[in-house]
Formats: sequence, C-alpha cells, structure tokens
Amino acid sequence: MAENLKSGDVLELGDRIIRIRYSMDAEHLNRVFTVISMTDYMILAKLGRTMGFNKPETRVYLSEISKEMDRPINKVSQMVQNLQDKGYVYWEHDQEQRKGTYIYISETGREAMIRQQEILHRYFENIVNRLGEDNVAKVLDMMFRLETVMEEEAERLSEETTVTAVDE
Repeated sequence: MAENLKSGDVLELGDRIIRIRYSMDAEHLNRVFTVISMTDYMILAKLGRTMGFNKPETRVYLSEISKEMDRPINKVSQMVQNLQDKGYVYWEHDQEQRKGTYIYISETGREAMIRQQEILHRYFENIVNRLGEDNVAKVLDMMFRLETVMEEEAERLSEETTVTAVDE
C-alpha cells in the first residue's frame, strides 16, 4: 500500500498523526477536566472499575492494582500516595490478614469522580451528537488499529536498531 507514496507524502502523513495525537492531549482537555486532573481521573477510573465507586466498603490491595494496571508496585504506590494527598483515597496496612497494603476510595474521591463524569458525559454526548455515533465508533476503531500498528512498528524498529548496534 505505502509503496506508491513518496517519501514526503509518508512524512506528511506521519506529521499529521503526530499533530493530532498531540492536540488530543493538549490544552482543550484541561478545560474539560475541571474537577480533577486527567491523570487522576484515569487512575481513579481504573481503580473504580476494580473497586466500584458505589461500594465504599470495597478495598483493593496495591498488589492487585499493580497487576491490573501492569505497573510496578513502586509506581502504583507513588500514584496512590498522590491520590491520598489530594484526599481521593485512603490507604491502610492490613494488620489482620497480613496481605499488604490496601486502598479504598474516599467520599471526596467518589464525589470528584461523579462530578467529573457528569462533565465528561455532556462533553462526549455533544461530540457524538455532532459527528454521529457510527462515525465516532469508526474513528475509534481506526485509532485503535493505528495505535496497535504504531506500537508493533516501534517495537520492530527498536529490535532492528538493537540488532544493528550489536552487529557493529
């Protein structure tokens, strides 16, 4: 497919991919994430899928979060410490069962997520209404495919670079 493209055309497409990727992470999202930061939202959303925001008694061990997020325990600890500093979660050591440290979502964290999700619901509902649900679904499918291929190609390029460096 790409063999018919000129080098400049390929680079122009690549530049467009980079620009759109950058713009999707850019300033306009800061105007949408007004209750909590996007990073905190992403972490709390992940925890919420595991723990459930409507179940305040639910506790999750850091080791489970580490496994779910596929992150080292020390990175998860840093993220959770940041959330605790903001009052979004509590973390405690399990004295009775000695399974380690667990966290649970505070009322502040639950309220922040609910308020932010209300904003996001309005935001994305307007986007879907303007573009159409089918179009949004198609774009997301293509973005997922693009991301997957980009990751595969980056890995392949990294392996080629490593092999070339070893051969030299």
